[in-house]
Amino acid sequence: MSKYLLEIKNVSKFFAGLTAIDSLNLKVKKGQIYGIIGPNGAGKTTLFNCITGIYTPEKGEILWNGKDIKGVAPHKIAELGILRTFQTIRLFSEMSVAENIMSGRHIKSKQKWYNGIIHTPAYYKDEKYNWEKTGEYMELFGLSDYATTPTGDLSYGIQRKIEMARALAAEPKLLILDEPAAGLNENETQELAEIIRKIQAMETTVMMIEHNMDMVMNLCEYMTVINFGAWIYDGVAADVQNNPAVIEAYIGAEDED
Repeated sequence: MSKYLLEIKNVSKFFAGLTAIDSLNLKVKKGQIYGIIGPNGAGKTTLFNCITGIYTPEKGEILWNGKDIKGVAPHKIAELGILRTFQTIRLFSEMSVAENIMSGRHIKSKQKWYNGIIHTPAYYKDEKYNWEKTGEYMELFGLSDYATTPTGDLSYGIQRKIEMARALAAEPKLLILDEPAAGLNENETQELAEIIRKIQAMETTVMMIEHNMDMVMNLCEYMTVINFGAWIYDGVAADVQNNPAVIEAYIGAEDED
């Protein structure tokens, strides 16, 4: 088995002749908090879409525990243990907080299709366990007081936490976060960083895109910098911050990713 949980090997992705990802390489170890940073429009979200099966790269390999998963369907990627959140929150607004988080448990459920018709003792046991786990994730994210509240009635910051809790409810081996601190105030961002450290303590590897550089530099143990889809630099925070190529890449970048 590979010493790396995830390896990106010479991955390229094109759109109508434009290069979104250009022969990119990176390696993520189990248990890391790994950052992907770069100017707006650098191709960071495109990379995450390739990893999670939304896009299929034209070139290269995406190795999960040493096995190439390039082109595997998103639901199969999720079953392997790779879960994600998105830049734009995608929740069921009319469902309660508890119901939204519970929806993330379907991957872990042991029920068969017919259990929805015939409620066997095994069905009730499985339902009880999944609701208990949902309660644990609500507690972790400080959401217990909102359990029965429709998510559409809650603030943006709380909805961000619900989305993360739903992804974590599927017990991923790798949790991919796409700008988790976007729209959060300073206190919410600090709380989020503490939650991510708790997630790491649960032996979940975290990979994240984030434009809040203070958060990234204090939280990520290793990071890769990309621009125009290509590798610029990788290393620990202190080295990345002082690298001339990284500094130059950020100057004048204004387009959204």
